[in-house]
Amino acid sequence: MLEALQKRKYLINIILSIIAIGIIIFYSICGSSCSYLKGNIFGIDLKYIGIVYMVTLIFLSFFKKDLLLLILLSTCIGVEVFLIGFQIRNEVFCPFCLAFGVIVILLFLLNLDLKKKWIIAASIVIGFILFSIFFEGATIPTYDLKVTMSHEQRAESREQRDKKTLVHRPSQGVFL
Repeated sequence: MLEALQKRKYLINIILSIIAIGIIIFYSICGSSCSYLKGNIFGIDLKYIGIVYMVTLIFLSFFKKDLLLLILLSTCIGVEVFLIGFQIRNEVFCPFCLAFGVIVILLFLLNLDLKKKWIIAASIVIGFILFSIFFEGATIPTYDLKVTMSHEQRAESREQRDKKTLVHRPSQGVFL
C-alpha cells in the first residue's frame, strides 16, 4: 500500500493541496469559534498565506521537486505545532484550521524521506522559531475589529483590547 501511495505521491499532493485550499475558502465564511481566531504575518492574513503555500506545493508537485517539497512541508510542521499550541493555550479551536493542519501532516508523511532527517529537523525548528517571532494573533471576536478607525485609533483600541484579551505580538515576545 505504501508503494502504491509513493507511485501516486505527486497526484495525491495536488489533490490534498486543492482540498486544503477548499478548507481555507470554507474557513473564510466560518461563523463559529473561528471568528475568535485572528492571525497574520507582516500584516498578511494567514488565509492568504495558506492559499499561496498550497499553490506552491501544487507547482512543486507538478514539477516533482522533492527536496523543496520536503523543506516546505517540514517548515509548515513547525508552523502547525505553533498554531495548534496557540489554539490549545487560548482554548479556542477552529475545525477548519485543524483540518488544514491534518492535511499538512498527511502531506508531510507522504513526502517524508528519512535519509534527509537533518534537513527535516532543521526545517521544523526554523518554521517554529520564525513563526513564533513574526506571528501576530489574537483571540477576539472579529466583529470587535473596527475597520473604519484611523491608524492611531486602532493602536489605542488595540492597547485597550490587549489588556482584556490574550494577544501574541512578536514585539512583545510573550503572551499577555
